[in-house]
Amino acid sequence: MTKLEEARIKIDEIDENIISLYDKRLEVVLDVIRYKIENNIPITDNSREVLMLEKNLKKIKDPKYKKYYKSVLEGFIKASKEMQKDILDGTL
Repeated sequence: MTKLEEARIKIDEIDENIISLYDKRLEVVLDVIRYKIENNIPITDNSREVLMLEKNLKKIKDPKYKKYYKSVLEGFIKASKEMQKDILDGTL
């Protein structure tokens, strides 16, 4: 097995862990939107998004990875808001 194949196997294993955690994250997003619906709170909370980005980016040890992780977090936020919107619209 080549080093490339070994690296790809490791990436596949990591991706499986990420998928499992992402499923758990979206389950919690369901709790969030239920609360927002019950309390008439809008989907978007810009201050929360800024705080989450700042807090999580501080945890990235290697500075060269920060901009890439920022993209991942922004994708999570976008997907979360889309899911919440779909629930509000009754399409999910």
